[in-house]
Amino acid sequence: MTPEDALREIRDREDQTTDAALGPVPRWFVLSGAILLCVAAAIPDYVSGPLPYQAVPIALLVVLGVISNRSRRARLRRARYTNRSALLVLLMMAAVITVFVGLYVAASLADWAYPSTIGAVGMALTWALMAPWLNRAMKATLRREL
Repeated sequence: MTPEDALREIRDREDQTTDAALGPVPRWFVLSGAILLCVAAAIPDYVSGPLPYQAVPIALLVVLGVISNRSRRARLRRARYTNRSALLVLLMMAAVITVFVGLYVAASLADWAYPSTIGAVGMALTWALMAPWLNRAMKATLRREL
């Protein structure tokens, strides 16, 4: 085996590990996450004292995240990767929250009924669109580190 073949084999193994740890985001997770976020954010339009009711879908979202993470075939334990991926997650969360707040404020100023629901639908769509982006960005971050 030549040194080039050995390096190619190492790169292939690294790619296999990356794919096993950060494979595609399961569709069930994206869909259920979008629904739970939408429900949690829309509750204030329908219930007074919504905080206890909002805690349930948020807790379910956390549980689904743990289940999704546990279903991965490989684990990554790289501190720099973890820090960079946390930044990507924070960016996605900021985008999701910004969309919700922006739509909520716009709907409130326009005096539309159910402003939380309007913001919630926008937030859920943002989540569903950004989850695959986040996965690709995390893979790219990991590959740059290797």
